Amino acid sequence: MKSSRSAKTLAAAAHEAAVKEVMTTPKPGLVDAEGRGCHEDMDCAMFIKSAEAIAPFWEIQAEAGLSLLPPKEALAKLRAAGAEAELAMFRATGGINTHKGLIYLMSLLLYGAGFAAAAGGGAARAAEAASLVVRGSVASELASLASRPPDRPLSNGEKLFLAHGVTGIRGEAEGAFPSVTRHGLPVLRKSVASGASENDAGLAALLEIMAVCCDSNVIHRSGFDYWKNIYPPLVAEARRKFDPLRPDYRPLRELEKKFLPLRVSPGGAADLLSCTYFLYLFEKI
Repeated sequence: MKSSRSAKTLAAAAHEAAVKEVMTTPKPGLVDAEGRGCHEDMDCAMFIKSAEAIAPFWEIQAEAGLSLLPPKEALAKLRAAGAEAELAMFRATGGINTHKGLIYLMSLLLYGAGFAAAAGGGAARAAEAASLVVRGSVASELASLASRPPDRPLSNGEKLFLAHGVTGIRGEAEGAFPSVTRHGLPVLRKSVASGASENDAGLAALLEIMAVCCDSNVIHRSGFDYWKNIYPPLVAEARRKFDPLRPDYRPLRELEKKFLPLRVSPGGAADLLSCTYFLYLFEKI
């Protein structure tokens, strides 16, 4: 298969994964096909519009991997395309941040998937190749903040790292996407293979990811203590009660009711669910 054709195939898979994520329903606290979750400024239609706006940039990211561009050389290319994708997203949404985190994560995974497709390997190889692009970024971009603070306001992620050592999506990416490859993707695979619908398998994968990922969105909205001590048992209860083979959505709806007072939205986990869908599709290509 020619490189350009392969890049189009991977880009299409990335777009499909982004759409699958928002359409997976019901997701506690998150925008889905039924409602806005804990968000007042966005809905499903906006997410679909945003996904369409950023879709043209995925092919560039995939091509970098398919051409076996060395990871550190690929970084500048991925960043440039990612910046253009962000501008397209904001134009489509009127300035609302729907997919900024996903643009970062999916750009890396598209490079990794392209690299794995060209060099040989599956989802684990793709995640590992993706991580090489940002290897050392936690140390260079976060750990240096205390001694060399930037001449600008700190981002929420940077503040969380300085206060609590939270690495967020940077740590997830540098660690080769462990919440996806060790948790979300195995649950998705197993659930579908056992007869669950893709929607319900996705919900099970989301709960698995929520239980293990370092979600800075949750911390930013509800505070570190909530994420550390209150959030985990709430997620664990819903995870225990929800069976994708005999789906009863009441545990998910009850979890959302508990999230609503503090407007808790596990947006980091949602981005990682998109990544899970992407690697699942990549394995089938």
